Formats: sequence, C-alpha cells, structure tokens
Amino acid sequence: MPTSATGTSSNRLRRRAAAHRASGFTLLEVLVVVIIIGIITSMAVVSTRVLGGDHEMDREARRLQAVLGQAREDAMLEGRDVGLRIDALGYDFLRYDGRNERWEMVTEDPLLRERLFPDGMSAGLWLESRRVQLPERSPPSEDTPALPQILVLASGDVVPFEVRLERAGTEEIRAIAGHADGKIEIVANDENARR
Repeated sequence: MPTSATGTSSNRLRRRAAAHRASGFTLLEVLVVVIIIGIITSMAVVSTRVLGGDHEMDREARRLQAVLGQAREDAMLEGRDVGLRIDALGYDFLRYDGRNERWEMVTEDPLLRERLFPDGMSAGLWLESRRVQLPERSPPSEDTPALPQILVLASGDVVPFEVRLERAGTEEIRAIAGHADGKIEIVANDENARR
C-alpha cells in the first residue's frame, strides 16, 4: 500500500471521501424533489376542483333551498308571512308581526337562525331579472328596521327571486330560484350561463 508524505494511504482517503459523498442527498437534490411534489400536489388540487366541482357551494345551495322550503311550510302553518333578508355575507329570516305592523327577526327558531356564507363565498340577488344592490350587514334599529328582500307569504306563494352563490376567484355559480307558485329549486350552471 503506497504511503503519502504525511504517512497516510491515499486509497483509504479516496474510499472515505467516496463513502462520505454517497451517504446522503445534497440540498439541491432535496429541493428539486420538494418542488416536484409541490407541482404534482397543486395539479391534483386544481383537477379535483375542476372535475369534482365545489361541494361546499353545492351544500350551501341545498341548505338555502331546504331552509326556504321549511320557512314556506312554517308560514302556511302559522298563517304569518316570513321574509328572507340577504346580503353578500349571509342571510337571516324575519316574521311579520301584524299587531305591530313590522318585521321582526326570527331568534327562537334554530332552523331560521342567521347564517353566514363560508369564506370566499358571496351571494347576489335578482328580483324580476334585475340585480338588487345588497346592503351591508347591520343589526336593525328604530331608524333602520330590518326589511326582507324575499317574501314567503302565508298562502304559500313566494315572490319570484334568484339567489346566486359565487366563489371568489372561480366561475362557479349556484343559483336558487323561487317561483310564484312556491316552488324553490336549484338552477343548473348551464342554465345560469344562458341568463
């Protein structure tokens, strides 16, 4: 075995250097793998949204449809008009008090409680095919009483409307339409595009 001027074998140094180099990954190799995993994950998330749709928006549309249907049944059973007050962030229900001739917030019914839309979701309201400018959410007062935009009459009739749920940053839309005969339905996306 040849010996160097310092008295050590150069073969042993070479083996030790080779073993040291092969013992792990460089920082660059780790970063490349992390970037590749990030790209694949983001593509999977985007394709899930595109292919699977927005399930949270579907759930909110079904919830609003169901709650409005229940409000209609309550209005017919109690013989009192019910109103829906909606803004971009959420909605709540009002009942008409015939003795005091004013709308009052529904607070005792957990089904008709105030609800907020999930983050990133907002609503728009159309009455008679015209977009309604929705007010900012504020508690009612003597000066500005709570007034509903959508009426569910005690007879079961509904003032025709369309509520469109939208997700910020996407073109996803879910529309809930109410018809004069009291029918409340979720309108398909392709029907929204034609309107």
